[in-house]
Amino acid sequence: MRHLAGIFLWLGLLTSAASALMAPEYYRQARAEAPYHVQVAIDKVTLPDSEIGSCLVAGKVVETFKDEGGRLAPGAPVSFGVACYRANAEVPVGGVIWTGIEALEKARFIEVYLVEDGQGFDLALWNSRIVEAPTEDPQFPVD
Repeated sequence: MRHLAGIFLWLGLLTSAASALMAPEYYRQARAEAPYHVQVAIDKVTLPDSEIGSCLVAGKVVETFKDEGGRLAPGAPVSFGVACYRANAEVPVGGVIWTGIEALEKARFIEVYLVEDGQGFDLALWNSRIVEAPTEDPQFPVD
């Protein structure tokens, strides 16, 4: 009986976590429609003052997979915000894909899908992934 209770608890937690995010096709569509898809060597991460917020990531493009605007060739400087949180912080329920500050501070490279926001670049629906090293092929493909 305790075994069944554990299974139902696990299923409930899984359902709660899944309902906190948007359907995967929305993130996939944002990746497909993003005009920029690059890997970036991280030079600096500026942390928010609060436990959750936007970390400003600045670096240089090291690999370009998609560059519709012709602005992000390898070597180009780029900066963008990444939704981030400190360990043990309570993040709001919703469609935001959060990245741990500790992981982001240690990261040397990040693969991102970007859109222009009028003043620079922003992540396309929070689509980013820390990567170990740059590669010729995407490590975070559209599909």
